[in-house]
Amino acid sequence: MIFSPVNLLYFVIVAPVVLIVTYFMSRLDEDQKHLTIICILGALLFFVRIMLVVFSPTIGVMPYIFPDVIFYTILMFFGVAFSTFYLLKVEKKTFAEIGFKKDGMAKNILVGLLALLPLIAMFPLLLILAGIQISLLITWEKIVLGIVFGLILGGYYEEVMFRGIIQNHFMAITDEKNTVLFTALVFVATHIGYLPFSGFGIMYLFLFVMALELSYLRLKFNQISCAILHGGIVFILVLFI
Repeated sequence: MIFSPVNLLYFVIVAPVVLIVTYFMSRLDEDQKHLTIICILGALLFFVRIMLVVFSPTIGVMPYIFPDVIFYTILMFFGVAFSTFYLLKVEKKTFAEIGFKKDGMAKNILVGLLALLPLIAMFPLLLILAGIQISLLITWEKIVLGIVFGLILGGYYEEVMFRGIIQNHFMAITDEKNTVLFTALVFVATHIGYLPFSGFGIMYLFLFVMALELSYLRLKFNQISCAILHGGIVFILVLFI
């Protein structure tokens, strides 16, 4: 396991910005909500991610992240705390209202698992064009990072913010077809600069396909299926790369 104390500066930089923007968002009038929140929240999520690139020499960057379990564990708590606070106190919505429902749990888990198959089918193209190397060496650090980065940051934090909040605001101002497309585009846009453009941008194509699936699942099923798909695919990538 590695730990670089300099990585803690990430939170010194990011936390105040998140607090200031969150406070500003909480002051918006009701008639300003939808498009304004989409734009500002999208920009904030982009900032939070691009700062990871700034610290990439010591924490790595997807698909190659360094096993700094301490940093990513703190990032997990930060992401969960921010998304939960924003949902409950700024949006003033419950988890059920953004799609985290217990009804049909088994069905939604199954749907999420089945939705992994198209993305897994893209793996050979992704590996060849992006030049990604597969590693069969599974360590405890990789397992921990897979759970933290995939199942919690991906499956919970990002699903709350994107499919739970941003997609809900799109649903209020446009139809279902555009909601799926626009939410997917915002999701991809917040990753620009974080993923490499190698292999004709194959990683962004992969991400766009995943984002379309996630947005569609959110409309037709619920957030459980989204969490399974998102968390599952990131867990697999962290574990084997």
